[in-house]
Amino acid sequence: MPFFDFHIHPVLKSQFSEKTATTEKFSPWEKVRRQDIPFMIKWCTEFEYILESQANLSQLVVNDCNLICAVLYIAEPGMIDNGLIKSAAKGKLKRYLQQPRIDAILSGNPYELLLNDDLNTLTDGAQFGVTDRKVKIITSRDQYDENDSRTIHVVFTVEGCHSLCSRLRNYMKETILQNLDDLRSRVPLISVNPTHMEQSTVCNHAFAMPYMNDEIFKPTGNRISNDGIDIISHCYENDILIDVKHMSLAARLHLYELRNFGRFGANVAPLVCTHAGFAGISIEDIPDYIGDYNRPSGKKYTKIQLGKPVKYGGNFARPSFNPSSINLYDEDIMTILDSGGMIGLSLDKRILGYQPYEENSEYAYPIEEEYVSYKEESLFIPAAEGAEVGNAIADGFCITWDEVKEGGIVNSSVSFQHLRHFMAHVLHVIVLSGDNAMQALKQLCIGSDFDGLINPVWCCETTDEIYHFKQDFEDHFKMFAEQSEVRLPAGFDVKTFSEDLFFKNGRDFVLQRLDILNQ
Repeated sequence: MPFFDFHIHPVLKSQFSEKTATTEKFSPWEKVRRQDIPFMIKWCTEFEYILESQANLSQLVVNDCNLICAVLYIAEPGMIDNGLIKSAAKGKLKRYLQQPRIDAILSGNPYELLLNDDLNTLTDGAQFGVTDRKVKIITSRDQYDENDSRTIHVVFTVEGCHSLCSRLRNYMKETILQNLDDLRSRVPLISVNPTHMEQSTVCNHAFAMPYMNDEIFKPTGNRISNDGIDIISHCYENDILIDVKHMSLAARLHLYELRNFGRFGANVAPLVCTHAGFAGISIEDIPDYIGDYNRPSGKKYTKIQLGKPVKYGGNFARPSFNPSSINLYDEDIMTILDSGGMIGLSLDKRILGYQPYEENSEYAYPIEEEYVSYKEESLFIPAAEGAEVGNAIADGFCITWDEVKEGGIVNSSVSFQHLRHFMAHVLHVIVLSGDNAMQALKQLCIGSDFDGLINPVWCCETTDEIYHFKQDFEDHFKMFAEQSEVRLPAGFDVKTFSEDLFFKNGRDFVLQRLDILNQ
């Protein structure tokens, strides 16, 4: 059986190199070699798992991932203009990180780079000596052959309107719209994320970068700007879906409000979240999970520390959720499902809520730390005088360090716990959707975010483990539901659902979108 992925970056790790008289373009058909990752990075961090190839084109072909939604994305300055990248570009990683190329991204035209480099890198295998396998952009249903195991069939999503600008951090609505129209005339464009990880004038973003202490990643905006509304409207007018991932909570609610009031027409297209994790709670429950908060002096954001909800898994090492606003709250999930949209489940362990054990943590219980714009903090922190926060933590509804340790701190116990975090997401959709669970399960797929610089779950570190991951899910899901005392819907068959989750749901959704784009 083939596999589908709703959000995948097979050429991102080729973006930071180029062919010159003295250097070579790193091939997306080749793996990042683990021996090239500096020893101190491997010893002190988990960057080994982040930097290795998770879904290069060869991995996708070998593992029959023959239908994907490839991400068109140019790295933002905050990601690549820092000391860590500059030092890595001088060591063993310089084969993949070439400083002149990084400088060209920082000073160049991101949309031209996307067109002239990333698209060419993805589709022209011959330049890398690859002629027995291929990438095929499909624009209609009849161009897709799920039995062709040597071809990766591709449609596209754009991650962040900054990738449609003429210069990074220069958000001009007219330029974005012009480039959006040019792009959709060239490739099948399924969806667009209005924003990504840096502040933009299009839309406020959700905090998503805990590994770098750069102010640019901390949200300071408010909802969706007028320019952002015009861009979203233009997308809908041209049958391009809006991907709510990376939008701040207030921006998402603003979008739902605009849709409900008919701003985008009576029959507005579905919503999607191509690479999602769940918060595990409703929006109104957020204050109960806040352990501490403060607005640093002189800053336009508020720092919040959240306990991590646990709901499923019975008496054994319950998996936790990540309750920060990068993830979908219960209202987000139901809004997407009710719209007829699709949710791709991320394979990033932090996004899925996994908490590594810390022997001597400064906190009494595991926390997720995030930042929200002070203009939007009322969605998180109750304004009423004397209002309480942290009740869920006090009442034992959050994971403890003892539970984290009980789940295991080394492989293979950690791998199994990662699987349980993933299964908890599927179970959460069943619980939320109630009598409509069977339909809701048709609206889930895999959106791994592989090679998007994520820290993957150990039960599926790369696409090379996707078949075994699917099998592990089939072997353990029903028992996990029983342990969680969640009744599966009538007629549920785990093997049938697994085939839907890992392939058929995404396939059917994308082919339907191609039909609409061709009308």
